[in-house]
Amino acid sequence: MGDTRRLKQNFVVLAPYLAAGFLVGLVILLAGFGVLVGTALAISGHLPSVEALYTPPSEATRIYAANGDLLASLYQENRANIPLSQIPQMFQRAVIDTEDAGFYRHHGISLRGVLRASFRNVRERGLAEGGSTITQQLARNLFLTNEKALSRKIAEMLLAVQIERRLTKNEILERYLNQVYFGQGAYGVEAASEVYFGKPAQDLTLPESALLAGLIRAPSYDSPYDRPDRATARRGEVLQRMIELGDITPAQMRAAQLAPIQLVDKGNAGFIGIRAPWFVSYILPTLLQRYGEDVLYKGGLRIYTTLDLAWQAQAEAVVKAGIDRADHDKLNAHQGAMIVLDPQTGAIRAMIGGYDFRASQFNRAWQARRQPGSAFKPFTYATALLRGIPFTTMLQDDPISYTLSDGTTWEPKNFDNKWYGWVTMRFALENSLNAATIRLEERVGPENIVALAHRLGIESNLQPTPSLTLGSSDVTLLEMASAYGVFASGGVRAAPMAILKVTDSKGNVLEDNVPQRTVVLSPEVAYMMTDLLKGNVRRGTGAAANLGIPQGGKTGTTDDYRNAWFIGFTPAIVTGVWVGNDDNSPMKKVTGGALPAQIWAAFMKPVTDTMPKTDWPRPAGV
Repeated sequence: MGDTRRLKQNFVVLAPYLAAGFLVGLVILLAGFGVLVGTALAISGHLPSVEALYTPPSEATRIYAANGDLLASLYQENRANIPLSQIPQMFQRAVIDTEDAGFYRHHGISLRGVLRASFRNVRERGLAEGGSTITQQLARNLFLTNEKALSRKIAEMLLAVQIERRLTKNEILERYLNQVYFGQGAYGVEAASEVYFGKPAQDLTLPESALLAGLIRAPSYDSPYDRPDRATARRGEVLQRMIELGDITPAQMRAAQLAPIQLVDKGNAGFIGIRAPWFVSYILPTLLQRYGEDVLYKGGLRIYTTLDLAWQAQAEAVVKAGIDRADHDKLNAHQGAMIVLDPQTGAIRAMIGGYDFRASQFNRAWQARRQPGSAFKPFTYATALLRGIPFTTMLQDDPISYTLSDGTTWEPKNFDNKWYGWVTMRFALENSLNAATIRLEERVGPENIVALAHRLGIESNLQPTPSLTLGSSDVTLLEMASAYGVFASGGVRAAPMAILKVTDSKGNVLEDNVPQRTVVLSPEVAYMMTDLLKGNVRRGTGAAANLGIPQGGKTGTTDDYRNAWFIGFTPAIVTGVWVGNDDNSPMKKVTGGALPAQIWAAFMKPVTDTMPKTDWPRPAGV
């Protein structure tokens, strides 16, 4: 009795507070409801017309060359609309079970989905999940953005209700399956089936249907090309959902889980009308990283680049002609690459990554790492000049021997198997003497050469060994051309640049790039290096590239003729050429002073004919 009396007394004391708390809670609830209603009414007055259900908007991302000519377009929607009757029922169920199990029961909005998403958003203190039905997703894809905001979610719900009033469930599903993005530039199930499996959608199997259905949530993250393990796991999640909802049997699930993912070769989905595929393939990874697949392929971006289309066409023609000539002469040289830069700004003016882009998309201008041979030697001589060693210094060119860590002996020789005794630095570089240059490396220190090469623009790993100066460390053609650009620009390093400006579809500037220039050599050292490299073209191994204008350059040939290089420059252009084979097989006595120098000259002659023949000014004190 005493406990009951105390409970009653406590209730009497707390009753006013409980009543007040209830009233406050009710007021807050009503106020919140009122705000939501008010917001919904405000948004409803600015909703896009659902008449656009029948004419969905479309705009491609466009890439422009330096002169404003259209260089390439990226798909906004790579898709082919097909009727629902041509979409396998198993695929339809895979999508519905995964994205919106109550699709045929709700009227555009799923209260259960909204509550589930709300709890998660509260738990994670943000808009982590949207709880969108298929109808809401269709509304968002057609009329809205992917912005995670309450106003967008309300607009999505209101549009979904309107769509449900105008279309049947099957009409909504058909539009959704033709609209939704599956990655790799593919919009809609028909395009996705062709892109991933090389077949029409009506021929999709259960494992293939589950894989595609699983991509809708996060096509880049679950990409079977880039993350096959993640794609397999996601496919399993879809199959598990289908068995839970009774759409497949356990036996079907087991068979589908064991099926290997068999994809067609990854193509350049999303490209149309490309006029410079090597260059576009170079900038595409950067654009994808910055903007994502969704924005890049359907966001209507305007991308302005540094590419010179006329130079690109000329570069492609001379590389092809050079490799064709090598094939005719049976030189076993089947691939070539070229990069053309403005040394003053770093602007990439032309890029050829191989003989035929359609046969191989591997870009040898920046993806392939190869030994540069003697084309690396200028970095050793520049290091010497920086340390106060004049190029009139005498070097000893006679037999030299090293005992390697494995106990073998390395005895580097000159290309012509001759020895020249005491020679000047100039003579050694012009004639690409190996023993003399190795002795210079020993004098200045290989670690110092590595440090300078990195400052000039070589980003690849370099080993400070005696063979460093002979080009034993792998580098890319782009790195070599950029590093030589420091000599051409008077000591200023200009980082390679391909994208000048990016705007959105309304002209708002998203990025506006300027040259990234850094002084890495004194004008005096850069001038002396240019003077040395002039001699290589006039009298040395690079004579085949001599155009009779102010120019410098250096050849490079590796052991067994596996790589042949020529990097040459004027005050306005630096161009690098590489020739070799993808399997690293030896060529038939192809040297840097032969085919690469000839290809270089074939490109540079018409390009420089229209330019002033400006020489480098001599700095005071040189």
